[in-house]
Amino acid sequence: MTIAQSRTGELFPLKQSIARPSIPVYLFHRFQERIRNPRTRKRLSGMIALFRGRRTATPMPDMTTLNRDGTLMLPGYLSPERAAKLRAVLETMPCRDPWKADRGTFALADAPVDTHVADIAEAPLLMAAHDIAFDERLLALAAEYFGSTPYVDSIQAWWSLASSGQPEEAENFHRDNDGIRFLKFFLYLTDVDGTQGPHKFVLGSHVEPRLLDRRRLTDTEVEEAFGTERIRTVMGRAGDAFIEDTFGVHKGQQPASGTRLLLQVRYSITPTIFRSRMTVDAPVPDRASRPISLIHDA
Repeated sequence: MTIAQSRTGELFPLKQSIARPSIPVYLFHRFQERIRNPRTRKRLSGMIALFRGRRTATPMPDMTTLNRDGTLMLPGYLSPERAAKLRAVLETMPCRDPWKADRGTFALADAPVDTHVADIAEAPLLMAAHDIAFDERLLALAAEYFGSTPYVDSIQAWWSLASSGQPEEAENFHRDNDGIRFLKFFLYLTDVDGTQGPHKFVLGSHVEPRLLDRRRLTDTEVEEAFGTERIRTVMGRAGDAFIEDTFGVHKGQQPASGTRLLLQVRYSITPTIFRSRMTVDAPVPDRASRPISLIHDA
C-alpha cells in the first residue's frame, strides 16, 4: 500500500463537524452491548449479514489467522518514508485530551504534563487517511469477516504520551463493545518498542467466554485466565500495521518514554454510536467492494 505524495497533507472540505448516530443506532447499541457471549454475538451478526445480503467473495488465506487469533499482522503496510510524511502532517494538527475535555485543544508540544492521550480530531479530513481506510485489501478482509459489505465507520489518530500516574482507561486490559461485529485497523506511525506503549492482545480471546465483564481488567486476572503465552505484544516500525477484533481482550500501553502515534480505522457490520463526528464534502471512493461510508454521510 502506498500513499500518493501529493495527497499526504491535503484535507477534504468539512461537511459536518458534529454528525450524530440515529436513535435506532443508539438503541441497538444499548441492546448489543448487553450480549456478552461471543457465540451469541456471532450468531446475531450472521443474521444481520443474511438480512443485509450475504456477500460472496473469493476466500482469503489471511482469514484463517484472523478468525483463529482475532488479529492479523500487516508488517510494512506503509514504507518508512510514507509513514514519516503522514506523521509530519499529523504533528501539525491540534490535539485534545479525550478524558479531560475541559482543557480544550492544544499543540502536541504544549500537551499538559499529565495528559496520557492526545487525540487528533481533524484526522478524518486527511485524504491520505482515506486512501488507507478505503484500501481494497482492508475492505475485503472486513467484508469476509462480517459476511456482508462493511461500513467504514470512523478514522481516528492519537498520540500516546509518557506521563506520570497510573494507566488510564484503555491503557488497561478491556474488551471493546463498539458494535455487534467490528474490526479495527491500527497503523503505527512511530517506531514502537517495549518502552513506547506497544499494543497487547490476548490471542483467541475474541471467541472465548472468559472475563466478559464490561470493565477494565487487571494484568493479573488476564494472565490467570488466559496464560501469559497468549498475550501478544505488538512492537514494530513506523509503517507496520495490524487489523484486530477488539472484542478480544487488549490494551494500548502507556509509554514509559517517548511518544506513540497511531492511526485507526473502524469497520463494522452496522453503524456504531462511535461513528466519525466529522464528515467530508466529497463523494465516497469508487471501490469494487462498494463500502458504506459514515465519514461521507452527514
